[in-house]
Amino acid sequence: MKSILLALSLAVTPSAAASLHHDLPTPNYIPMRRHESKTPSTLLHKRSVTRPANLTNVHDVYYIIDITVGNQTIPVSIDTGSSDTWLVQEPYECVSYFFPYPGAKPDCGLGTGFVGPLSGGNITTHWFGRAYMDGTFVTGFFGYEDVTIGGLTAKHQQVALVNYTFWQGDGRTSGLLGLAYPYMTGLDGPEEGQPAYDPVFTTMWKDKLIDPVFSIALSRTNSEAEEQEKESYLALGGLPPVTVDEKTWAKSEIRGIDAIPEWGFETKEKGLYIIEPEGWVIDGKKNETETKTRFPVLIDVGATLSILPKSIVNPLYAAFDPPAIYISGTGLFFAPCNATVPKFGVKIGGRTFSFAPEDLLRQTVRDRSGEYCRVGVTDVSSGPYVLGVSWLTSVVAVFDVFNSEMRFASRIEY
Repeated sequence: MKSILLALSLAVTPSAAASLHHDLPTPNYIPMRRHESKTPSTLLHKRSVTRPANLTNVHDVYYIIDITVGNQTIPVSIDTGSSDTWLVQEPYECVSYFFPYPGAKPDCGLGTGFVGPLSGGNITTHWFGRAYMDGTFVTGFFGYEDVTIGGLTAKHQQVALVNYTFWQGDGRTSGLLGLAYPYMTGLDGPEEGQPAYDPVFTTMWKDKLIDPVFSIALSRTNSEAEEQEKESYLALGGLPPVTVDEKTWAKSEIRGIDAIPEWGFETKEKGLYIIEPEGWVIDGKKNETETKTRFPVLIDVGATLSILPKSIVNPLYAAFDPPAIYISGTGLFFAPCNATVPKFGVKIGGRTFSFAPEDLLRQTVRDRSGEYCRVGVTDVSSGPYVLGVSWLTSVVAVFDVFNSEMRFASRIEY
């Protein structure tokens, strides 16, 4: 989730609106691969603020999809908290502020990048630069190239090539696919007044390749020994091929970026996928607590953990049996791996969507002793707040930019 945002006024035909329905599957789904990074600094998040594509699930931290840029297939992580599509370009310069031993060379942990020039040429009027909340950054230049995802091609798409970066990857990806609104592309640039542009998803629905909606189904890996890849999908224009409880569908309006007071924006333009849940439920061993405190949250595939106010999270930590404890050096809370996990849910559209126990107490992420496991929710003193992967693995999330709403349904246990 990038630190700053941006929005787009949508204009599509009434026929397109009529075709949108939450129970409409699409053949345009792409499998993803899940990757769980072992890099401590990436445990929280990697950034600073219908064609199913298979996503690769990479150990809780990020999900990988293969995209074709020109004639080169590049693995990238997907992100609903930013809008740019960028790739590292070979050769590039990696810098670092941290060295494991004297004389060590910087290692940004990026895979093989894009080779050669962009066929559509470079943009020479302004350059590309993004800084993220974890201190990483990427800089380079914009240009144009065809981008294909799951057989759908955004022609002459504006993308960025990165040639100077401080990054903390583990060699599995070479860039990022941003799925948020166009407004964000003009707010976080290195130059004032940098023009916004249509990201890949926006180009696809404006070119009528898909309806203006996408959905995501994320998998989890329940143990380090588990070898079979679970189903994770990015579906462009409809729903992914996973089973949900049809009785649980609920929706929530996507709010403008003025909904996050900490950002100080006055515009109601859409930038990120911001909703306002109706409440939170903690069902511990002794009692159930429901709070109807309302505050905006971001739906962010790029955030490993869910990030919520202390007033919500502290009672949750206490509801573990034994209670969760803070472990210095990690910046996070852990509970004994055999602890009793409370039921914890968020109320959206009159329905409660619970975190899975496997995601509230993550067996694959342990402290040095191996006896304490990471809690999937962390606390902060102020927003922005986030519902991240630790919650999204339990639902199918529909990002409907035409109707300006998010829709959710509980996944059947998998």
